[in-house]
Amino acid sequence: MHSKIKYLLLITVIAATGFWIYGRYAVPDKYEYWNNLIAKDPKPAGVSEEEYRAKLRAGYCWRDRKFYKPEELQQKAMVSFTGRLLGEAEAYRSDLTTLQGKTRYTGGQCRAYEEKKACSVWLSTQGYTNEQWDKLFLATENPVNYKFLVQYMNQEIKQPEYLNGYLAGSNNKSFSLISRWPDKEGANIYGSDCCRVMNKQTAKPLIHDGKNAWIAYSEFGSTFPENDVPEDIDTRDYGVGNFYFEFREVIPMQRTEWGKNEKKTYQSNQATILMMSNCGDLLWLPDILYTIQSK
Repeated sequence: MHSKIKYLLLITVIAATGFWIYGRYAVPDKYEYWNNLIAKDPKPAGVSEEEYRAKLRAGYCWRDRKFYKPEELQQKAMVSFTGRLLGEAEAYRSDLTTLQGKTRYTGGQCRAYEEKKACSVWLSTQGYTNEQWDKLFLATENPVNYKFLVQYMNQEIKQPEYLNGYLAGSNNKSFSLISRWPDKEGANIYGSDCCRVMNKQTAKPLIHDGKNAWIAYSEFGSTFPENDVPEDIDTRDYGVGNFYFEFREVIPMQRTEWGKNEKKTYQSNQATILMMSNCGDLLWLPDILYTIQSK
């Protein structure tokens, strides 16, 4: 009898442990990114709740005790964006990405093409704009070839703080970012004008454009687990949403033909918008895509 009770207790413990593991890893907190972001700018001791919230709504960064100028926010946001690219690379290395609801086993590809720097992020001191990168790739027979791309990969970035140091030491000299795919070749390129910080007034028409903009998370395939912002709150009460970050990449491919009325370009026809805090930190998800209208 006692052995039966012990057996049942053991089964109960195993089941409880299993549910905890499932809840911890298989069903991630959908507000994880949000909670991590607002934790970076907590209320200081001795400051009233009213003053804390009022200054957050006005764009104040309590952590650094200042209102940031637009050019300062741009630099801080680029450092934070680099952290997001590093997060993507880590997701590839750790088999955390999905396709059609199933795990994409990209870690093996990252290791197989390690010599070709797969799943890594690089600084290019070549200060080309997206358009200049595009022209370079269009004039190249095989723009995804690693031997061609590697000549522009000047320094691997392993921590976002490296970019902060580079910018401080180079007097904000133009640069590009190269994010290598989990494959023997190919990358996303972010030129010197890839990204911009927008205030709420500039971002609002793009975000609320029901025809050309949409939330980008898809069950078909994702790099990060689905995350959202709590409902029924004013995000500005938490110092998020006064500013937004927009980025657009160049994606060179092996392509030789375009449609009759299609412009020859490797620039993405969509831009992505992320929310950001008053301190220049990006909210990784949700992200909003909008289609760029051809000129």
